[in-house]
Amino acid sequence: MGRKQALIILFLFFLTFIPRLYKIDNPIADWHSWRQADTAAVTRNFVKEGLTPFYPKFDSFFPLNENGLPNPNRYFFAEFPLYNLLTYPFYKAFGVNEVYARLVSVFFASLTTVFLYFLVKNLTSETIGFLSGLFFAILPFNIYYGRVVMPDPTFIALSVIGLYLIYLWRQKNLTILAFLAGLACALAMLVKPYAIFLALPAAYLLFCPERIVLVELQRRSLLKFCLFLIISFTPLVLWRWHINQHPEGMFGTSWLFNQGDIRFKGAFFRWLVFERMNRLIFATGGFVLFFLGLISKRSKKEGWFFHLWLASVFLYMTIFAKGNVTHDYYQLPLVPVGCVFMAKGADFLIKRGKTILEKLLNWGVAAGLVLFMLAFGWYETRGLFNINHPEIVEAGKTVDRLLPEDSRIIAPYQADSAFLYQTNRYGWTVSGLVDQFIKEGATHYVSVNFDEETNEFMGKCGVVEKGEEWVIIDLLECNF
Repeated sequence: MGRKQALIILFLFFLTFIPRLYKIDNPIADWHSWRQADTAAVTRNFVKEGLTPFYPKFDSFFPLNENGLPNPNRYFFAEFPLYNLLTYPFYKAFGVNEVYARLVSVFFASLTTVFLYFLVKNLTSETIGFLSGLFFAILPFNIYYGRVVMPDPTFIALSVIGLYLIYLWRQKNLTILAFLAGLACALAMLVKPYAIFLALPAAYLLFCPERIVLVELQRRSLLKFCLFLIISFTPLVLWRWHINQHPEGMFGTSWLFNQGDIRFKGAFFRWLVFERMNRLIFATGGFVLFFLGLISKRSKKEGWFFHLWLASVFLYMTIFAKGNVTHDYYQLPLVPVGCVFMAKGADFLIKRGKTILEKLLNWGVAAGLVLFMLAFGWYETRGLFNINHPEIVEAGKTVDRLLPEDSRIIAPYQADSAFLYQTNRYGWTVSGLVDQFIKEGATHYVSVNFDEETNEFMGKCGVVEKGEEWVIIDLLECNF
């Protein structure tokens, strides 16, 4: 690796890393705090209860599954807790602090930029590779989701690394590269099973560009290919078999596919194309570059690889229609390949024009579109960093300070775990079933909403502490 290459890598890595330090010390109460709280709780419970990666636990006793099966062990089988295992050593060494969890995500986001640059550079050009990494680093939507306490940045990194290792394996035909590619793909699918959609561009990388026919594969690479498949899929199969033995700890997922029959309806296209791709993710200016990239000339080495990568993401978005319409972070797999097409679009613009005036005009248009992307993107995403309900943090800290560690808390917050997480206690996240929860061991009721139920318990039970926007109620001192 030459000096220029090293400088580019360092530049892209730190260009990704530094902006994601913005509000790095946020409590788990910003956008999608419910998902972040559940993820953070798993790592914290590794510290509190012991390292049990095959039995991850979060804080809530409330049933996760569609059948309402009791979950007394608080199992949380959303994904294999690789991200939590990577965060755990920092919690163990330096104490539980969400900053370390966010920094792990920042590191993986930065790693993604570097490997995306390598992958695109080798298949297209140095310029497009650099621009792909640049856009991935500075895209405002990606900045927010590159520092969340969620497994998604790790998944994106492993996906891009896996594709790059498959490319290297195709080029050099080494067993070690087949093994490493399989390992990266296996970890990606363990973190997010929908990584399996990358099988389409991965297969293209392996077979199509070099015109490798089956006979040639059998002669040179059949054993390596079998090794790759075994390593890639065996961990996922074993993990799915394991968690299926504990359905009480699994999320209900049937709604993700097409709840409300939304697929291909007007709302489906409005949310995914106009609201998400146009406004939130690529922020108008980047969306124009994205479309220019779609029609730009393909290099011989890339062939249809990037188009198939994009098609695989669209296929995933179509199959999991309701999930993608409901949650914006479900579109994160679109970001790396989307940045490639934005880079191709920018390259298409800056290389057109015969006269100096035409070239200056095209450069100006490209720069203007990037500025629009940054300005509109920041406008759309700046609110995601906000702590809109600081009262849950204040109430949670008070609970943690005043109540015994074995207290069991009812922290109603519309089934959102963020409030319960702040208390550093186990408990429940909904109201309306307090009598049942008391029978199951609830000792305190904490509320940030002085509704009818809260006022009733304040009148009948002892009040431990009351602030302007929250109250802690002792359920063991009640006159029912």
